[in-house]
Amino acid sequence: MKVGRYFIFLLIPLLFWQSFFSAAASASTAEVLKQHQMLKHREQQIIAELVKTELALDRLNTAYSRLQAELLQVRSTIPAARRQLDGAQERLRQCRKKLGLWLRYFYIEGRTNFIFMLLGAVNTGDFFNRLALVGVLVSRGMADFQQTLAAVEEVKQRTAALDQLEKKLADRQRELAGMLEQAKLLQLTRQHLLSDTRQELGKHQEKVLAVVDGLHTTLKPLETILDRFKNAPWHKYRPDRMQWLGAGVKAEYSEQTLSKLLFAGTGLNQPAEICLSDQLFIIKGTNQDQTPFTIAGELKVIDNDKVCYKIKSIRVGEVVFDKELVELISGKEGLTYPVGLLMGWRLRDIQIEDGKAFFALEPA
Repeated sequence: MKVGRYFIFLLIPLLFWQSFFSAAASASTAEVLKQHQMLKHREQQIIAELVKTELALDRLNTAYSRLQAELLQVRSTIPAARRQLDGAQERLRQCRKKLGLWLRYFYIEGRTNFIFMLLGAVNTGDFFNRLALVGVLVSRGMADFQQTLAAVEEVKQRTAALDQLEKKLADRQRELAGMLEQAKLLQLTRQHLLSDTRQELGKHQEKVLAVVDGLHTTLKPLETILDRFKNAPWHKYRPDRMQWLGAGVKAEYSEQTLSKLLFAGTGLNQPAEICLSDQLFIIKGTNQDQTPFTIAGELKVIDNDKVCYKIKSIRVGEVVFDKELVELISGKEGLTYPVGLLMGWRLRDIQIEDGKAFFALEPA
């Protein structure tokens, strides 16, 4: 009995210690899993923020380069516009001089001379001849008057054109200054994000930055479709088929044509192509490590002047990105790109059906 009693006394602390240790171990495991989940979530947040910042910088740099080229073009045309205005003002001065001479002759000397000329006619035929001569002299004065009016109108037009160019130049300079400020803010944001990445993730930062670089390189060509549509002539990237719908037009694009439109001449060293399936706009290709990737999403028009790409899935090699990370990168509204006018047309709708993309366009 004593042995059994001693055994019970030993067993109770042992069981108590075991239960306490098991609870502590479970708590420790749960905490580790929680920390791992938090770390994973933070990595996804950093990846999404960095990718968005890089894409915003790309878009800003593209817009800045385009605006700078336009600014240089406007600036180069101003001297010619000033020379044209100077020429118009000189022509106006000459016309006014000729008109002044005629008016002085007509009002001071011409009226009396004309009267004596008509009264000196010897017969009816001579009178009409003299009258015709007076008419010629008067018509020359009227021609000088009309030339003066035309010269005045030309000076007005040249002045308005020069004022418009100078206003456009000032507007573009203000826009460039605003873009520079935006670029500084984005660069500062990127620096803060990279600093936070180093501090928070430590040795994991290289993996995160590699993912960011891959996603950035993959998503960047989406910008080119807008620039190509805006600036390229219609015959260069004409659709595979066109259907006129009243005042508008429905342009049909195949996967091959869209692949050429998106990726030809973009500087990508790796092949990429467009696939259209189940109403999804899919980008397929290989990254710098020769790893295949697939990005699938919906392409649609919003607010009549923007294209929205709502990413649904991202796959790199055998790794499928978490839905949460995809939503963080794409955002609630998707990646939005301003379009405006496409070769003078306004984009109204995009439909993807049977492996083809249909762009509904209307005159601006």
